Amino acid sequence: MKIPFQKYLLLPYGFLILFLSIFASSVAAQEKRFVVVIDAGHGGHDPGAMGKISREKDINLGVAKELAKLMDDNKELKVVLTRKTDKYLTLQERADIANENHADLFICIHTNSSKSPLAYGAETYTLGLAKTNANLEVAMRENSVILLEENYQTKYQGFDPTSVDSYIMFEFMQDKYLDKSIEFASLVQQHLDRNGRLDRGVRQAGFWVLHRSACPSTLIELGFISNPEEEFFLSSEYGQKKMAQAIYTAFLEFKKEHDKRNGKPNSTSVSNQASSKKSENVGSEAQNNYSTAVKQTEIKDTLTANITNQEKQTENISPSTQQPVFKLQILASKKKLSSQANELKGLRSVDYYIENELYKYTVGAETDYNKIVQLKNDLSAKFPQAFIVAFVNGKKVDVKEALRLTGK
Repeated sequence: MKIPFQKYLLLPYGFLILFLSIFASSVAAQEKRFVVVIDAGHGGHDPGAMGKISREKDINLGVAKELAKLMDDNKELKVVLTRKTDKYLTLQERADIANENHADLFICIHTNSSKSPLAYGAETYTLGLAKTNANLEVAMRENSVILLEENYQTKYQGFDPTSVDSYIMFEFMQDKYLDKSIEFASLVQQHLDRNGRLDRGVRQAGFWVLHRSACPSTLIELGFISNPEEEFFLSSEYGQKKMAQAIYTAFLEFKKEHDKRNGKPNSTSVSNQASSKKSENVGSEAQNNYSTAVKQTEIKDTLTANITNQEKQTENISPSTQQPVFKLQILASKKKLSSQANELKGLRSVDYYIENELYKYTVGAETDYNKIVQLKNDLSAKFPQAFIVAFVNGKKVDVKEALRLTGK
């Protein structure tokens, strides 16, 4: 039987076609741009949390646009904003945008709020069961936007954002993107902390928008709009640029690891050095404006504090008798603490004096020694090392000498 010569070519030709197909698929996979969808929370008739000088929806949009601006310079990325203007979107529409664009990462930008003006710091959420009441409260607040929609019970499959029972569903969910979501969230927290934000940690809670997005996703609470100092920072151009830069730096590290796992040479960090420099230059004027505003506020606060301290001393000290004032020293710091610092949270009548280049913080101001002893006992659990100090006409004196002046 005579076999046509052409048949001998079929086998190597078939292998060649298969090789070229695999090679083309590999190249296409490497050339596919990494898709990032950035969601500025709230918008339109939904303002989000309200501060004294700003609205959450505006802060969220400002940071989201700054972040997109940084990413746009990177040709390896496709960046999509769920909204570029003051526009209302449902939670489902936001998730749909991420899914329709086949997002590789979904970043939701939000601003926190609390009943206490002392709460401050940044925290990042991934999908999961809220293990604390605080996490559940945040999820309920962010999910409550659902209530603005008509027929929300049907649209969201019976999910009620105000019912604790509805959140049990998240306990049984297996999110295949959870590990990568936590990885990115952890990097965000690290870089926000390095940029002066208190690190409140990576948390889990039942956010509908994260549940419906088919990719690694995180929800970032930038800080507390209910805290005057943080609101002032977050509502400023400088603050928004700083937050965007921190998130972007975290993203570069996340993308580098993503490329390494997928066998792709990483050029993200190199190609964006110019972008980072550009961000620094663009932000310099905003920083100057912010610094000037902060200085003016600090001067005002200092004057107010001095007046308050003088009023305290006038109330508690009689110049004619040089009556001692007893205070409880709770801690010392090399730098001046913010009035909203975590160490001072929940305390009243906080004051400080400078000694040996240290800021020494006190609470209470009593002419009755027994009252300051009672305060020391009351705060012993939180400040076991606290001790009593005494002042006469604003000058620190030995406690024994102060007691002698009181006749004890």
